[in-house]
Amino acid sequence: MGRHRKAWRLTALVAVALVGMAMATSGALAGSPKGGVSGNCDWMNTSLPTPFAPWDDYGQYFLVSGGDFEGALSDWTLNDGAAIVPGNESYQLGSPSDSQSLALPNGSSVTTPIICVTAQSPDLRMAVLNSGAKDPKLRVYLNFTDDKGNPRTQKLKDLRGGPSWTLTDSLKFLGPVNNILKRNGQATVSFTFAAEAKQDTPDSHWQIDDLYVDPYKSG
Repeated sequence: MGRHRKAWRLTALVAVALVGMAMATSGALAGSPKGGVSGNCDWMNTSLPTPFAPWDDYGQYFLVSGGDFEGALSDWTLNDGAAIVPGNESYQLGSPSDSQSLALPNGSSVTTPIICVTAQSPDLRMAVLNSGAKDPKLRVYLNFTDDKGNPRTQKLKDLRGGPSWTLTDSLKFLGPVNNILKRNGQATVSFTFAAEAKQDTPDSHWQIDDLYVDPYKSG
């Protein structure tokens, strides 16, 4: 019963985060054709790194604000024990001096700040680790406001991980906001990562690090 309540609470928290994101998005769009202060598309005018080049991914990526978990997460929403912990991902995608990541214990979740995306920003990628039970998954959701102004959420994928850091595949996310992109040329979104609380299964111990979005994917 406790796990059922926890799973229900996690679903409710995702919904609350989505409503808050939608309200912030609406205000941002009203104030700026570029998508607002916190969700602007400044990356379109910036020279960007290729952090995944050693793995034959030469896309130019931008780091989601706070996505290296090395500083304050002022615009992130953390629920049910999600917290910054010592220990950086092993690939050193960012700075060699990075030393932290984000822990997502069983039933917890985190929602990113608002991000401005265009048709040229089709996917995201990051490093993940699960040092606990292998069956519970890390659920990835896209939060957005649809073309009728309604807050929406859509699950993108269930991730699995192991006891060593691994890189996710490129995860495409533009499908649900295609209508908005066709009308406005851009959209504001956020992402929620939720550690599944699976009944009668030992707890997972997820960590994520270095969340990047690829705005110039080709091919």
